[in-house]
Amino acid sequence: MQERSVFRSSTITELQSTLKKEIEKLQKEIEEYSKTIGEKLRDAQTEDPKEMEEFKAILAGPQDPKKKQPVKKKESKQWKEMQALTIFDGIGLKGELEIYFKSLEALNAKLEKLKKVAESLDSLVTQGFRKDIGVVALLGSDLSFRLSFLKGVAPKTKFTYKTIFDVEAEKPIVL
Repeated sequence: MQERSVFRSSTITELQSTLKKEIEKLQKEIEEYSKTIGEKLRDAQTEDPKEMEEFKAILAGPQDPKKKQPVKKKESKQWKEMQALTIFDGIGLKGELEIYFKSLEALNAKLEKLKKVAESLDSLVTQGFRKDIGVVALLGSDLSFRLSFLKGVAPKTKFTYKTIFDVEAEKPIVL
């Protein structure tokens, strides 16, 4: 599922650190999915060599244009539409791996977009843009990034008055 992400920051620097954390989180998630896919593929090598040939063709991607025509990725005919669901018509590794590959593609696209946004923010700051201005940002489900600046979001310093307060202790009443 693709979701919308709203980032609210009191400074540009805070937004940059939030984006950096989001990028690191996505990279960890991509590594986990890649590791899971690798484990599934290694386990599948022993089970069905015919399925492995299909996966190798998918993983190889487009071939060199001089040698052969590029291999086009086509949707599997084993996915069936049922009301609001798309269901894999079969039991096995193929459907599971297709889901992992689709999610990996989506995560990679989101990661690339966030890296470009972070680079753009960095270039704005190096060009002299104020760092202390508040922002609200939206990363849409279509990976569009919108940024709006806020007026007076920076926390105001509280008035404090420090002084030495000296109070004389009560003198006991002597009778």
